[in-house]
Amino acid sequence: MNNIDSEPKCVIISAGSFPEVEIDLREGDFCIAADAGFGYAQRLGILPDLIVGDFDSAKAAPPEVLSGIREIAERDPERIVQLEVMKDDTDTLKAVKIGLSRGYRKFYLYGALGGSRFDHSLANIQTLTFIKHHGGRGYIMDKDSMLFIAENETIKFHRGNTGYLSVFSLSDVSRGVSLKGLMYSMEDGTLSNDFPLGVSNEFIIDEEAEVSVKEGTLLISVNWG
Repeated sequence: MNNIDSEPKCVIISAGSFPEVEIDLREGDFCIAADAGFGYAQRLGILPDLIVGDFDSAKAAPPEVLSGIREIAERDPERIVQLEVMKDDTDTLKAVKIGLSRGYRKFYLYGALGGSRFDHSLANIQTLTFIKHHGGRGYIMDKDSMLFIAENETIKFHRGNTGYLSVFSLSDVSRGVSLKGLMYSMEDGTLSNDFPLGVSNEFIIDEEAEVSVKEGTLLISVNWG
């Protein structure tokens, strides 16, 4: 994709499945661990700027996760944001809200899929839409894949990409959908949320790919080849 790394980002490490990936933190970036996501930060040698959660999942994590959070709470309590167990926001959504309040508009979410709670995967996909509706851009990052939202816009990809690209309508109907520079093209088409027509398209390595939607919300899944 074009220039998704050209501005400071808020990196959120959640407690879902976490592949062995490097997290590229640069000057100006802000890192938040959501609850037991702190354990993944520990594994990577990252000290998050904030650790946010009700810490229910941390209690079920290996003991060094909770002990690490307690140690930080003692020596640097301002780094901990303790949430109530009974709340409307998930830990990840609260982390997003904190990032937005600090002026960040680009969000990379790690550990946001899988794990023992499939409902949290769906919640985090909805969180991508929340970010979009609040003026930001969110990306769920995995080892060789990425999820993000397109809404009434055009997304372009550089030449040289290989792998699969899937497009799903999150709104009841998405209209004016165009897919260009891919194995299967579409021009001013319609996608609905009850028929996965856009699954498993493919990049063409020497083509610039493009996904457009005039009206509606698309979930775009990229699996790099």
